[in-house]
Amino acid sequence: MLRKSLDEGTISDIFKLAYITPIHKGGSKFKPENYRPVSLTSHIMKVFERVLKVNIMKHLINHKLLNQGQHGFVPGRSTQSQLLQHYCDIYEALMEGVRIDTVYLDFSKAFDKVNHKILIQKLVKHKIKGKIGKWICEFLRNRKYKVVANGEMSELQDVLSGVPQGTVLAAILFVIMIADIDEEVENSIVRSFADDTRTSLKIRTEEDKEVLQQDLNKIYRWARDNLMEFNESKFEQLSHGETNNIEIDSYKTPSEN
Repeated sequence: MLRKSLDEGTISDIFKLAYITPIHKGGSKFKPENYRPVSLTSHIMKVFERVLKVNIMKHLINHKLLNQGQHGFVPGRSTQSQLLQHYCDIYEALMEGVRIDTVYLDFSKAFDKVNHKILIQKLVKHKIKGKIGKWICEFLRNRKYKVVANGEMSELQDVLSGVPQGTVLAAILFVIMIADIDEEVENSIVRSFADDTRTSLKIRTEEDKEVLQQDLNKIYRWARDNLMEFNESKFEQLSHGETNNIEIDSYKTPSEN
């Protein structure tokens, strides 16, 4: 059945249906933002997704198509490897007697905002074409969901965007989507764990602060071009090392540009 699905590029609607259960995170139960949606998808489809994921990951590794700054959902990398590299950046700056500024960026509902048309273009860019490319297009198309709460179930609703939550392929599809986030960044260090991204630069002169701001602007522009949004209220900025009489200023957010 799964072999036929891949050969024909077709997927039964029942395998693209998700059941969404809202889980209360805390705070007022009358505010939708205080609930986390948990998506349950077909176990049969997950089996096939795992087979595809192994082969897609092998393809990305063999052709060196993974972003070297991405530590999320990548074999041999983790939150620990990301943290160790950041510690090394800070240590190097301290040994040189300079300051390193880091801006922590936060996407707003990044996994849900992925535009399917743009994602498919990036799949082609990553040389994922042929039967697998056609199958993933079908995997993303015409997905439906129902909300289950308090013993009741909603009517069918359309999934309009985003990598399909609750699926095995969601993570690797998002990694592909965000792979070129630093493509135009020339001077700063950009590292990510999935959508959690930070940008760092050693600050030796006042001009270096402007260089970091310019690189941040390029990331903001990438977000706009890819129809993704930042949650500016969750941006953080940290500086490590000697100030060397260089003032610590707040870097501009997308809305301030």
